[in-house]
Amino acid sequence: MKRYISKEDNKYYTYMLDILNAIGGRNLNYNWLINNIEAYPLIKSIEDKISGEYLIMSNNELLELLEREDFQWVWGVFSAISPIYSQEEILKYKLPSIAALDNASIQHPLAEIEIVAFDSSYVQITCKDEKIADMFFEKYRLSKQQ
Repeated sequence: MKRYISKEDNKYYTYMLDILNAIGGRNLNYNWLINNIEAYPLIKSIEDKISGEYLIMSNNELLELLEREDFQWVWGVFSAISPIYSQEEILKYKLPSIAALDNASIQHPLAEIEIVAFDSSYVQITCKDEKIADMFFEKYRLSKQQ
């Protein structure tokens, strides 16, 4: 497992389209559990979609949403989970928390990747597959490994 924190690569954090494209974009095969959301898209339908306690969407659905409007995520935990798991299976577990970031592992037991947007000040990525973490580092060269 590998973790990077990027605090100095960008003037503003976090734009998820750039991050997802850096780690594989459309080649990723996950469903995304997204929670602890604070974001302010201008498109009303997107605002409505992300306004709940959590959101589960496929990688392609998330990319399509972000391609419609690449807005800033102030807060959010993005957990990449294999599509073999149903929504019911995913929700059997406690939702990840921004408050639990000191933990050196991925919070959701079914997740392969965890990306955290933290108060617009940095982004943290933790990956079981170190190749994906290294792809992130290739794009965000000022990141620090944790």
